[in-house]
Amino acid sequence: MRSLAAAALLLLAAPVSAAPDDLTPAAATRAVDALIAGLDTYSYPDVGTRIQALLRKERGRLIALRDREALVTQVNALLAESHDLHLKIRINTITPDRTPVPNEAALLEKHIAHGLMGVRRLPGNIGYLKLRYFAQDADGAVMIDRAMEMLRDTNALIIDLRENTGGGGTTDSRLLGHLSATPIPMAKITWRNRDGTTEVEQRHADIPATGSLYLDKPVFVLTANRTFSAAEGFAYDVQAAHRAVLVGEPTRGGANPQNRPVELGAGMSAFVPNGRVEHPTTHDNWEGKGVQPDIRTEPRAALVEAYRRALAAAKPLVATPRSEQERADAIADPEGTLKTDAGL
Repeated sequence: MRSLAAAALLLLAAPVSAAPDDLTPAAATRAVDALIAGLDTYSYPDVGTRIQALLRKERGRLIALRDREALVTQVNALLAESHDLHLKIRINTITPDRTPVPNEAALLEKHIAHGLMGVRRLPGNIGYLKLRYFAQDADGAVMIDRAMEMLRDTNALIIDLRENTGGGGTTDSRLLGHLSATPIPMAKITWRNRDGTTEVEQRHADIPATGSLYLDKPVFVLTANRTFSAAEGFAYDVQAAHRAVLVGEPTRGGANPQNRPVELGAGMSAFVPNGRVEHPTTHDNWEGKGVQPDIRTEPRAALVEAYRRALAAAKPLVATPRSEQERADAIADPEGTLKTDAGL
C-alpha cells in the first residue's frame, strides 16, 4: 500500500506544542489555500467540494490567525464536518522554520522498532505479538519475519492491535502472508490523482519466499476503539477470511487512505484521503462504522478473554508433565497466570 511511512509516524506521534504568534499572514494564507487545493482529490468529490466551500467561507477569519495551534484547532473543526476521522491538519515541528533532519523518518522507525511493542510466549505455549502501528519500510517486514520465527512453534497466536493507530505498507501484508498458505484477500484501493484520473491498486498478502510460518493454528486479534486505519484493515481482512477471531470492542472506523502528503508550509501538513477502499469479499469497508469484534469485551479484558479461548482452542503437538501442568494451571486461572507471567 502506498500510504506514506511519514503518515504512519504522524498517527503515532503526539501533537507538537507550538509557541504563540508563530504564524505570519503569508504563511497562514499559504496553508489555507494549500489545504483547499489539496481537497481537489479528496476520496469523495461531493464531500470534498462541500468542505472546500466551508473553508473558502471562513478563509478571511482563518488567515487572520497568528499562531499555528489556533489555526489547526479551527480548521480541524471545519474538517470534522466531513465525518472522516483521517481528514485533519497538524503541526509537525516545534518552530515553523525547522529544517528536517536527513533520513529523520528512517531513524525514527529504527528508534521505535518499526512499531513492535512486544513478542513473547505466554504460559501454555500461546504466542503474543503487539504492534503499535504497521511500518511502511522493508525493515518492518523483516521485523515481522523475525517475530513470527520466534512464535512459529506456539500453539495459538494473539495479535494485539488495541493501541495500533494504523500505517500500512510492508508489515500488514507480510503478517497476513504468514497466516495462510493461500493469500488472504486484501482491499482494492481506487486512488484519485491530481490530473483528474484514477488509478486502481489491488493489495496482496505478502507470503515470504521461505513460506508462511503460522498455518492452520488458531489466531485471535485484539481490537479497541483506538484501533484505526490500517490496523482496522488488517482486522477486517482476517475476519472476512475467517482466519482469526476478533476480541475486544469496535474499532474507530477510518478506511480512507492517502498516498501523498499535502504540505501546508510552516511546519504543518494535512492528511487528505484520496483513496477509496473496497474489500473483494464483502464489497464494502469499515469507514464510519468500524470493524465489529466477534467477541465483544472491554479493551482491558480482551487479552484475558482471548488467552482463555486460545488455551481452549490450541492443540499441543508435544506434551510433557511440565507442559501439561503449565497448561492446566493457565486454563484454571488465565487472568492470574497473565499477571504472574508479566503483568500484561
